[in-house]
Amino acid sequence: MTRDPRTMSRLFPNRNIGYLFTGQLISQIGDSMYQIGLMWLVLELTGSKSATGIVAMISHLPMLVFGLVAGALVDLYDRRRVMMMSDMLRALVVLMIPVLFYFDNLTLPLIVAISFSVATLSTVFNPARDSLLPVLAGNQHLVKSNSLIQVSGNMAIMLGPALAAALLGVVGVVHLFSIDAVTFLASLAAVWMIRAGKGARPVENSGKSLVRHLGEIARYIHQQRRLRFLLGLTAINNFFIMGPAIVGTPIFVREVLHKGASSYAIVESALGLGMILGSVLINQLVRIWPKGKILLIGLAFDGITYSLAYLAGSMEVFTLLIAFHAIGIPLIVVSRTSLIQEWTDNAWLGRVFSLMNVSVVGVTALTTGATGWIAEFVPIEVIFGVCGLGGVLCAAVGWVFSDLRHA
Repeated sequence: MTRDPRTMSRLFPNRNIGYLFTGQLISQIGDSMYQIGLMWLVLELTGSKSATGIVAMISHLPMLVFGLVAGALVDLYDRRRVMMMSDMLRALVVLMIPVLFYFDNLTLPLIVAISFSVATLSTVFNPARDSLLPVLAGNQHLVKSNSLIQVSGNMAIMLGPALAAALLGVVGVVHLFSIDAVTFLASLAAVWMIRAGKGARPVENSGKSLVRHLGEIARYIHQQRRLRFLLGLTAINNFFIMGPAIVGTPIFVREVLHKGASSYAIVESALGLGMILGSVLINQLVRIWPKGKILLIGLAFDGITYSLAYLAGSMEVFTLLIAFHAIGIPLIVVSRTSLIQEWTDNAWLGRVFSLMNVSVVGVTALTTGATGWIAEFVPIEVIFGVCGLGGVLCAAVGWVFSDLRHA
């Protein structure tokens, strides 16, 4: 039975976007399982909330340390090849966890070293993908393509934890990492099938040194008022939100709801379901509202729903709340990504997206460590409530900046 090519054209703007979507879906399912495995493995090994926060911090620290260098590399080299190399090396590094476990040599310091290495190799992948996307999609399909990539991540967040919950009793926590290694190889194969042409490497950047790239980005951002504001707002908002999201959720499930790893996986799966609904919603909202307004509405919704976790006292209520909260996440991510792609010349996209990832992932390194430490003294439901209010405040500040509100 042959596949109707019209079905492919209805789903994806072109074949390259279809390959990228498929590879990202598979790989990010593995990433979701990896995240659950990492947080729960450390929590079980140590029983320490601060140790869990430190591991989460270290696994996000490379973007803060190497983010700018990663962006320069993305703008210097073929973006498709950068993505393939990142996938191959991450597969090998992640596979070390089950191998070390098999030989009874898996320790907390080694888990920390492996998570740091995986995160370091990841610093180049997302900027390369987001910089390559306008070349693959074209301006007329940019929002749709960004939304599709967001949908792949959302589906992965829903399916990955659900699969993890089903497999935990069969393969154990440690082999979630084995599965993640295989999904990186699937992503590598999908990226290999993409044909990007000359746009995979900006001609303007050929022959420039890495040092020159790093020096130029500061001057470029200084001249781009809208980008400066968006980067700053993203950093502050993520400081409030990402710590409870990554470290606070397993602590909440374990200590407030008194549930296990499978329940944690179910909550994460509900997050993915809500994000899928949000990805459908943004494709409707973008027809009637500017992207900047959608972004700010998403920030406000994100913060309000997070603060309501303070009142969630049962597994059912918390799971539904997380699903509802997640509807706002694509409103933020898709609109923000599309604005950056529209505001930034192709030659600068890698470095600008790396700066954005510093604002998201790099700041996450700080807030996850802080959340784990604060949770030793402050009830986690209080942390959710306060941080949610901080997210609402960010939306209010952003609304005052008319260049963003009307963008």
